[in-house]
Amino acid sequence: MLPTSNKLCIINGDVVLPGRVERDKALFINNGKISSVGRASLRGYEILNAKGLFVSPGFIDIHVHGLFADRAGDLNSSDLKEMCGRLARHGVTGFLATTVSSPPSMLLKTAKAVKNFIKDNPDTNLLGIHFEGPFVNPRVSGAQNRKYICPFSHSAMKDVFSEGKGIIKAMTFAPEVKNGMRLLKALTGRGIKPFIGHSTAGYREVEAAAGKGATHVTHLFNAMPAFHHREPGLIGAALTIDNMTADIIADGIHVDPATIKLAVEAKGADKVILISDGIGDGRKVFMLGGLKVRVRSKKARLENGKLAGSVIGLDDAVKNMIKFAGVSLPEAVRMASLNPARVLGIEKEKGSLEAGKDADIVIFDKDLKVKHTIVKGNMV
Repeated sequence: MLPTSNKLCIINGDVVLPGRVERDKALFINNGKISSVGRASLRGYEILNAKGLFVSPGFIDIHVHGLFADRAGDLNSSDLKEMCGRLARHGVTGFLATTVSSPPSMLLKTAKAVKNFIKDNPDTNLLGIHFEGPFVNPRVSGAQNRKYICPFSHSAMKDVFSEGKGIIKAMTFAPEVKNGMRLLKALTGRGIKPFIGHSTAGYREVEAAAGKGATHVTHLFNAMPAFHHREPGLIGAALTIDNMTADIIADGIHVDPATIKLAVEAKGADKVILISDGIGDGRKVFMLGGLKVRVRSKKARLENGKLAGSVIGLDDAVKNMIKFAGVSLPEAVRMASLNPARVLGIEKEKGSLEAGKDADIVIFDKDLKVKHTIVKGNMV
């Protein structure tokens, strides 16, 4: 039975905590918050029996395009609800709607649409926006449309930043391009997390940007120069600079499983973040920032053959991480929950099953098949 009250207790589940799994524990939820994990009186609580299932913190996808792949500026409330529901089926209790390089006018429309949706749906799993571009390096554009890639301009982005205050959570940029470091200052001054990606920055350039707040790297190994022993570049910086974190597409297509294992062994399980970089809505052909994408054999590619995002969900990425890197279930879950929460600075509210945090929960079986997703105490 689905919960209908403000008091829910999930019983008999194996609770996934940051460093371990607690067997046959109860999780108590009051008014959308976790009140305790362990044992207490069940009186007054609606019961959800999770016997034989894992009870985990909900997944947070900081890089997922979905319907924003080709309709970012034209999405209505119904579209956004559909996207929220699709991601919830993959255990995603929080996500950043991610755009591709687009004109400022399109980014402005996107900011308005997301702002209004979150205002009208305060319990949504849509947390805000991640602008991937347009202030990246065209030499490593990947699936970004070069037509829209340009240098940063304060005047061009003034209205976007104003409309998106508190809604724009992150931006992927290249620090080495014209006005790149000016953009970094503008982002940190507005509380927007600066992610380095689609960049050819050298090791020292990344080091300098990291010293000014750019301590996260977008889809490590993709859309950046390959590692070279005399110029370790962005990959070398991401793997060796201690306070840097990096997200990775663990579909086994964008990055070889052995390389994924290397990244985890170099950074540690607490510095790697899983993303889906998911695109589209199940269609086989659609547009991505004005470029045609075809999906065949679980691979999304542009007409020139370049990979264009993945077709996996974050639940798939968690499952793959255990297989590819040999990490434990709690470690793989942390890469999709607590680690991204820390990157966004929301770890006090989300990312783990602790008293006082939002009741963002995913319940799955031993094969990581999602059975229930709960957002702020509401079954979705």
